Amino acid sequence: MKRLTPDRIRKIRQGLGLSKKELGRVLWAAEITVNRWESGGRVPIGIHYRLLILFEQHLASPVLRAALRDPRGVNPMFFIYRLLELVYGNLRT
Repeated sequence: MKRLTPDRIRKIRQGLGLSKKELGRVLWAAEITVNRWESGGRVPIGIHYRLLILFEQHLASPVLRAALRDPRGVNPMFFIYRLLELVYGNLRT
């Protein structure tokens, strides 16, 4: 697995236009955890690692951009569903 550096994590968050608190909410992680990832004190593992990689891969996606603007985006499951829709295609069929 390619390591997510603090700078890469910061760029992903900024590319999404999210604060540390907002990214933490989307990832079900505390703001202090996001801060530790960005400062190099900790590294994301498991689902956090995988979601950050997916976010990075789809930063320019119109679907992801629309999900960020959608009022339902306050629900982390909505946001992750939209992300997984990009990975696996339309999940409604």
